[in-house]
Amino acid sequence: MTQSFEKCIHGVPVRIECPVCKRSKEIESLPTDHPKCEHGNPTGYCFECNSIEEHKRREEIRIKEEELRLRDLKEYPEGTLKICRVPKKYIECSLETYRGNDKLLSECKKYAGGGLVLSGNTGTGKTHLAVALLRELIKADKLKGDGDFITVPDLLLEIRSSFKDKAEVTEETIINHFSKVPVLVLDDLGSEKTTEFAVTTLYIIIDRRDREMLTTIITTNLTLKEIEEKLDARIASRLAGMKTIKINMPDYRKLKH
Repeated sequence: MTQSFEKCIHGVPVRIECPVCKRSKEIESLPTDHPKCEHGNPTGYCFECNSIEEHKRREEIRIKEEELRLRDLKEYPEGTLKICRVPKKYIECSLETYRGNDKLLSECKKYAGGGLVLSGNTGTGKTHLAVALLRELIKADKLKGDGDFITVPDLLLEIRSSFKDKAEVTEETIINHFSKVPVLVLDDLGSEKTTEFAVTTLYIIIDRRDREMLTTIITTNLTLKEIEEKLDARIASRLAGMKTIKINMPDYRKLKH
């Protein structure tokens, strides 16, 4: 009785010796003069070879898609900045467009992640620099798929909204998000009304991020001493352990008038 085998695109049984996988056991049941399968096309390979080629093709596609993704991050970081909820006013902010001295910009360009406090008076471009640094992290693919930008007053308002009846998210869910997101910009720390709720919430988020060594960029008009006096010594202590860049620049808003 003649044994039946699936045939390749050349009309030759695929279960015979293949130059890739050398399936010698499969040809034992075939005549010694049986023709060899010619693999002029990947779809003509035997089962194992077909799987190998498919894996190669998928890997090539994955590499190409990754190259395109990284290229898009470098050429169009604004798309990710929007996903991170950066306000429209700051979406174009970059280190190149910041009007600051060379020493300050040189210090900012050294930043590659971790805890950072941008401290300075009102109107000195702290938010501009925070977004510019977030832009650089995006271009360097440091977000690991997720990032967020929020002012501290908006953060506290978002959490308070979870206290309402029929709220879609819980306080715990919101705090966990801001505690765990790989990259977070906390803008304008110290502008919020000082309450026990605000202090406790901020401490939980900042402390958790500090312990997990997550990238956190904080802007504030306050010094560490003022943060300790207005907010909490524990928060000031966590910020003291971060890199601090002091911005001694004039108020740009006043210079426009």
